[in-house]
Amino acid sequence: MIVSIKGYLTLSKLVGERQVDLPDSDQTVRLLLAGLSEDIGEEFASQLRYDPSGQLEGNLVVLVNGRHCSHLPDGIDTRLGDGDEVAVFPPIAGG
Repeated sequence: MIVSIKGYLTLSKLVGERQVDLPDSDQTVRLLLAGLSEDIGEEFASQLRYDPSGQLEGNLVVLVNGRHCSHLPDGIDTRLGDGDEVAVFPPIAGG
């Protein structure tokens, strides 16, 4: 199963734009983020923070096919499918 991943803004240098060949259909957003943490290292891993329920805190924005993880049926435990596109954004502030 092939999943496309793209990092934006300050994460573009870390994550870049890549396609990942995942071994099976039981891959979730959580497992994908864990794999990216292993591949990229501490600079990416340090940005992943989870609340007590195990969901991502607001410090990182993850979209799957244009939908924020918090709006997916199972949050970051939603299963990924072949051809899915995952976008990762750092926290954004401004005004």
